[in-house]
Amino acid sequence: MRKKFLSILILMFFSTMAFHAPAFSAKEDTAQLTFSKTAFPEKDVLYYTVQKEDVLSAIVRKIPGVTEKDIPYYYRMIKDLNPHIKDLDKLRVGQKIVLPGKAVAVRKEKTASADAPVNQPPQKSVTPQAYRVKKGDHLIRIVHRELHITANTQNTMLHIKSLNPSLRNANKIYAGQIIRLPGGQSVVKSGEQSAKDAAAVSLSEEQQVSSEKTTAGKDSIVLSPAARLAVIKHIFTQMNANMITSGNYYLPVSKTGQLTIDCSMIPVVEFDDRTTIFLDLENRSSHHLKKIISDHWSNYHLVKIDAKDDIITLLKKIFKNTKSYEISKAQKPVSLESLPSLEILMDWLITKKNKQSPSMIQGLRFVYENNALLPRAVVNHAKRHSFIITEISPDKGLVVKPEEIYSLTPITVLPSSSAGDFAAALLSYLKIPVEKDVNLRVFNIARDGFNLSIKADMKVTQGERKTIIFSRNLPPQFVTILQKAGNEIIFISDQNGPAQNMEKILRGLNFAFASGYFTFSGLDKNQPPYTFGFSGTKIKTDKDIYIVNFDFNQELRGLMQETWSADVIRY
Repeated sequence: MRKKFLSILILMFFSTMAFHAPAFSAKEDTAQLTFSKTAFPEKDVLYYTVQKEDVLSAIVRKIPGVTEKDIPYYYRMIKDLNPHIKDLDKLRVGQKIVLPGKAVAVRKEKTASADAPVNQPPQKSVTPQAYRVKKGDHLIRIVHRELHITANTQNTMLHIKSLNPSLRNANKIYAGQIIRLPGGQSVVKSGEQSAKDAAAVSLSEEQQVSSEKTTAGKDSIVLSPAARLAVIKHIFTQMNANMITSGNYYLPVSKTGQLTIDCSMIPVVEFDDRTTIFLDLENRSSHHLKKIISDHWSNYHLVKIDAKDDIITLLKKIFKNTKSYEISKAQKPVSLESLPSLEILMDWLITKKNKQSPSMIQGLRFVYENNALLPRAVVNHAKRHSFIITEISPDKGLVVKPEEIYSLTPITVLPSSSAGDFAAALLSYLKIPVEKDVNLRVFNIARDGFNLSIKADMKVTQGERKTIIFSRNLPPQFVTILQKAGNEIIFISDQNGPAQNMEKILRGLNFAFASGYFTFSGLDKNQPPYTFGFSGTKIKTDKDIYIVNFDFNQELRGLMQETWSADVIRY
């Protein structure tokens, strides 16, 4: 069958086909794609008509001479050869697509450096930086304002697009979206480069090719049978589905007969919406079995899986036959309404089919390096708020980062029942020496003819500076006398909230602090793209201290301590 298919493909070679390569054309406030043409000999181009249940990953593998390592190149070239097809993941039966021959990829690799302008070497490799899109932003404005690049912006725009594979349309970015920007500007030199610079540029090119392979192959992970089974079993188990991979499964066909299915050969998945799927993972069952099942039961389905189906194709086939679930490409970061709030970039989302109020069930991430795994603190926090994160490696299948063990003392909780107790606990945490219930003489018998003392809640001595804290008001003349004696006075009150009293204390004692909403991005620390944030007060001491009014997750607190050298306390 394969030989017959290859023969058909060879007969389908046609005359020279225009090869389209994208380039950015930049104007103020807009960014769009234009196309230039390059011709290839007829032996390098072939046509293919999409068949039923075809997906691009399977089509690519049928091209003569293609190996697994070639697939990323072919994905990019097929996209360039078919600019009229907006979404190659949604092919139609009977649709004609242009495919590159083996020689195209070989020549493209060999001539990539020769095609580049002589006086403009590739950008050096730099660490990307995260940028949150503001209201009214356009990509070209971001390039001008954030990167300070006004010339040769086309290359920068292409670089940004390669860093953000999910950014399909540069004209459509929205406020709050997180995009990755180059960490610095490329260095352009005239004349001869030193050997050191040439080596650096060469390394940059290798890293860029590696990145492009990762991006192009992201949605076409084909695993070994055992690894694939482990991945889908994990995904379904997290959805509260029951997957049976051993023993027999019996279905009554009539009063006297029954259908017996060997679950080790055809695993069974029972979803909570009463849908049952029989997974023919090696596409070995006959059409008779499928007809028997469909004729007798409306909620039972046999799904044939090809050995070369990637994970996403496999899941699409399965969810197509369920009543309640579907899988779709993630178009924007997933935001969880939690404390702290959490935002994570996913590749694919499994959701409920209810269009009125679709709810996210599970997110899939494809990872290609060990350091690309999300911290367990982030994964566990998402799970506690009903969002499951599954990470998949093209080499290992299901991957999970080990649990982080943080050396944490119990979180400090400041009492908020009274202003005085709150102030004392705060100053104690900040290691500020305090005298409590101090008697202060306001009138002196030798000077005024009588003695009068008042009691202060606390007295703080910092060198020559003396600060007195009262939780009640004083007559104005008492305040004047104390101030003339060289005392700073802070008034707090039970009528005010802890946050207001805290600001008075910190301001009165000259602490560097700020109140507002604080965000922490994994990209800033060379970690995967996640962001969490919360409202509170930040105090700058020998380390950053954040004071919040909610029960802060201990794992995220440990992550903050480990990654940002910061601690959290609450009231």
